[in-house]
Amino acid sequence: MNKHNPDILAVVPLPTAEERRRREVLLARLMLAAIDLVVSGQGIGLQSARDLVLEIWHCFPELAAEWDEL
Repeated sequence: MNKHNPDILAVVPLPTAEERRRREVLLARLMLAAIDLVVSGQGIGLQSARDLVLEIWHCFPELAAEWDEL
């Protein structure tokens, strides 16, 4: 392998099956909270929407990095 032209540019650690399951459960709970707010007729509101997005970023930190690229 030529060090000036590497075949592998980066190594990204993949979450374990247990970590993926934990993230899925947290995301499902967030979705239930958002659905509950909408169904109740109160609406989400700006602050609640912001809190939900922050919680999603906490569950999936790789999304926060991608958000800056949008």
